Amino acid sequence: MSDNRNNNQGTNAQMSQGGQQGGEKADWLDKGIEDAGKHEGVNVSQQNADKAGDFANKEFEKKEGFGLPGVH
Repeated sequence: MSDNRNNNQGTNAQMSQGGQQGGEKADWLDKGIEDAGKHEGVNVSQQNADKAGDFANKEFEKKEGFGLPGVH
């Protein structure tokens, strides 16, 4: 039982360090959303920043016909 718990702790540490699911790295838009949240005193997780950034990029792409530069 303790081996399984130790293994889960290692996985949680890797997830918190890696941040995004699927091995994605945070792009400038995700980091900006996180920083804006910190500035306003709101804790925005990396996962939520990624979702918000993806949504914003998708909406921008619909309107302008191309995505934001440097956003994955």
